[in-house]
Amino acid sequence: MKLNPEYALFDGNMFVQMRALLADAPPPSNLALLDMSIGEPQIQAGELLVSSMKRHNDGWQFYPKAAGHPRFTEAVEGYIARRWPAAAGLVDLEKAMLPVPGTREPLAFLGGLVKGTKTNPAALIANPYYHAWRAGALASGAEIRYLNSFAEDDFVPGLAAQPEDVLARTTIVYLCSPTNPQGGVMSLEQIKVALNLARKYEFLLVMDECYCDIWRSAPPAGALAAAASLHEDEGCPADVDPLRNLLVLNSLSKRSSAAGLRAGYIIGDASVIRLYGKLIANAGSLVPTPLLMAAADLYDDDAHVAAIRAHYDHSFALASQYLGVTPPYGGFFLWLPVADDQEFVRNLMHEKAVRAMPGSFMAETSDGINPGAGYVRMALVHDHARTEESLARVADLYNDDARGGA
Repeated sequence: MKLNPEYALFDGNMFVQMRALLADAPPPSNLALLDMSIGEPQIQAGELLVSSMKRHNDGWQFYPKAAGHPRFTEAVEGYIARRWPAAAGLVDLEKAMLPVPGTREPLAFLGGLVKGTKTNPAALIANPYYHAWRAGALASGAEIRYLNSFAEDDFVPGLAAQPEDVLARTTIVYLCSPTNPQGGVMSLEQIKVALNLARKYEFLLVMDECYCDIWRSAPPAGALAAAASLHEDEGCPADVDPLRNLLVLNSLSKRSSAAGLRAGYIIGDASVIRLYGKLIANAGSLVPTPLLMAAADLYDDDAHVAAIRAHYDHSFALASQYLGVTPPYGGFFLWLPVADDQEFVRNLMHEKAVRAMPGSFMAETSDGINPGAGYVRMALVHDHARTEESLARVADLYNDDARGGA
């Protein structure tokens, strides 16, 4: 039977490409395989999550509610007030926030909310990209355009540099800060510029902030703080939505090392939240109430996040020791510059039994450039002993072959 030909876009999945690349590059039989290719936290959130799950292990017989629960809303309010004080009380979260089962599903669903709103529409996504951004762009029915990001710009895509005719027909833009996978960070002013463009050209700015609590040295700015700053600049008019044209997504996957919990939030433009609420009430996945209660406990607590952050700080200190690299501002990925990313990944597997992701598989060629080419993504997500062993093997190859050509 015939199926949607547009879904052929998903055939280029980076893990499919990686497996094909490594099919004829078996690892040495005397070395245990070490996998640095998957960005899945391997350290546990700790006793807080375990005790919370036990405490809230009831109510499973009830259907979850699209609007969530007042306890979760209260926890998110407290988290925002601590994390971005300028945005505390900026909007009524009962009207501007919904719980989500992680961020992948809402990121993909959001494109459908803007479908059919402009003629010859365009959807813009940061490049390299997270696959759910591309799925959302596809759902929008628009031409997918990729915003290349480069080291000289701290890996922040140049949205403001897009031609005016492109911005005018844009319906949705996906950005991420800290950036995935490079760990760059948008400044408050850069986010404000992006939000002003969204309002000037009437598109939806989607800010993926999954890594906003995994940082080195100082917490990065966020879109809610940027919106609060713009609202103050405007004189705080009571009849204007401070979050218009903006959606911010957050989850506990990285913040709390709880990817399996599938819990987070989406907050933003009240009109968009209302429509999204209708969509998920009819066709979306809802967060079960017991899990939502556990998520509230995690959002209430910052101590376990500081411990997780310290773990990654030490992992990057090991990367600096073995590879001589400067740790990224945020996230838990090492975006390692090499001469040829695909060749390096093949050799790394065949000689050192370490699996990593070629950067070129994480991006599309746009304007004649694949911005992921010449980089290898390595997830520093394991315990320190395993991370150190992985980095030591990488260093043997990197110091011999790649550094001079990078």
